[in-house]
Amino acid sequence: MHSSVVSFRTLHSALRIRSSFSFAVAILALAGCQPSPASPPAAESSSNKVNLIVGDAKALDKLIAGHKGQVVFVDCWATWCGPCVEGFPHTVSLAKKYRDQGLATIAVSFDQLDDQTKVRDFLAKQGADFENVLSKYDGVNQRAAVDFDVEALPQYRLYDRRGKLREKWEGKSDEIEPKIEELLAEKPS
Repeated sequence: MHSSVVSFRTLHSALRIRSSFSFAVAILALAGCQPSPASPPAAESSSNKVNLIVGDAKALDKLIAGHKGQVVFVDCWATWCGPCVEGFPHTVSLAKKYRDQGLATIAVSFDQLDDQTKVRDFLAKQGADFENVLSKYDGVNQRAAVDFDVEALPQYRLYDRRGKLREKWEGKSDEIEPKIEELLAEKPS
């Protein structure tokens, strides 16, 4: 298994054999994360400007369909996932760099529903001025993994201008930006 991803299968196996407390410890160990002390809330205004909805894969599909004619980049992540947090500034950078060329960006968080404020604050601090979804399944679990078809975090997806999934990566990849450029260069049909 690639060390820069957190496997949903591994997490699900841990869930079946351990209590929820042990599972939370397993998640932190697998992600290479340490619980961070509660950070002071971001300014109310910037956190409220974040476009964040609670939803499922159907909500994500609807957002993707709303960008027909654009290339869509999706980042599946969580605030407790070290590789996700480390890679998120790159997602924001790609979104800003290619927005005017036709790239739409959507981020899907797999945090607990109770952490919505933490997710909003993180997104605001990152300058994530694109659409964001918080999984309605309350964190990492089998329902979330199956519905969103995600096996590990971070996961990145790239959809063409017709809304067809063209690429999927688990963990950091140097192929993402060249593939974005390739799909942006394709003529809209």
